[in-house]
Amino acid sequence: MDAEELLRRAQDADVVSGENLHQLDLRGADLAALRFDKCDLARLDLSGADLTDCQFTHCHLTGCRFDGARLAGTVFYGCEFDAVSLVECHIENANWHECTLRNLVFDRVQLRFAAFSKGELDNVRFREARLEQFILANTHCGALDFNGAQFQRAVLLECDLRQADFSGARFEIVVLTKSNLAGQRFPGQAFSFTQFSEADLSGCDFSQARLPQCNFTSARLPGARFNGAQAPQAIFLQADLEGADFAGADLTQAIWQGARAARASFLRSNLYQGNLVSADLSQADLRGADLTYADLSHANLEDANLSGAGLFRAKLHRIRDRGAYFTDRARALGDDPEQVAAENWRPQPRTQGKGEH
Repeated sequence: MDAEELLRRAQDADVVSGENLHQLDLRGADLAALRFDKCDLARLDLSGADLTDCQFTHCHLTGCRFDGARLAGTVFYGCEFDAVSLVECHIENANWHECTLRNLVFDRVQLRFAAFSKGELDNVRFREARLEQFILANTHCGALDFNGAQFQRAVLLECDLRQADFSGARFEIVVLTKSNLAGQRFPGQAFSFTQFSEADLSGCDFSQARLPQCNFTSARLPGARFNGAQAPQAIFLQADLEGADFAGADLTQAIWQGARAARASFLRSNLYQGNLVSADLSQADLRGADLTYADLSHANLEDANLSGAGLFRAKLHRIRDRGAYFTDRARALGDDPEQVAAENWRPQPRTQGKGEH
């Protein structure tokens, strides 16, 4: 099939099935609503083409060029891509489902409402791409390059992203729930309202990063670095923070309830009004930290070092403090008698009245 016949089929919104379409020049072509089924598409040049509402099912795309093309409502199902270029494409409401993508270039794409699901991506580049409402879910990921990319309202769910490069990327309202980012480096990068809940962030470097209101609930963060980070109102509920470094970080009003932060460093960090209820801070380094108005009720502070820590009106209700070292404890609040009574209250056993059996 030649280019002329293909364009004729496109005018009729026809189905192209089982064809070998090699080296056709379709630059700037209007192929809107055309459907390709089980086609071998090798070295096609679709630069600047209009692929609105096109469907590609079980197709092989090798060495193709989509540079500057329009993919709106375009669907790829069960397709295999290799050495394909999509530089500066306009992509909106497009889907790649159960597709294998290798050696692809999405540099500087404008991508909005696009999803990659239940497939495989390896050696795929998104450099300086704008990824708005981008979804990457349940996908096997190899080497991915997001250098300088901007994520907005994006979801990267249950993905192994240990081989991804996020250098210079920016994140705004992004979900990384249950993804594996162990060992990744994000020094000085910007995250706003990002969800890291249940993610593996072991050994990650967030030093000097901006993390306002980020959520690390139940995340794995042993050995992670947050030194000098700006993370006001961040949530570390039930997180594993053993040996993590928060030295000099701004953690104003952060929530640490139930966090496991044994041997973590909070040296000279700002924990003003923090909620550290039931947190494990055993052997933690809290020297020079600001714990003004912080709530440490039921926290484990055994062998912790709070030398020089500011504890004005900090709540130390029923803490475990064997071996802990304080220099400002006199300004803190001790056990709350009313709260102790409430915590110790137990319902009285019911007495059997007359006539009851």
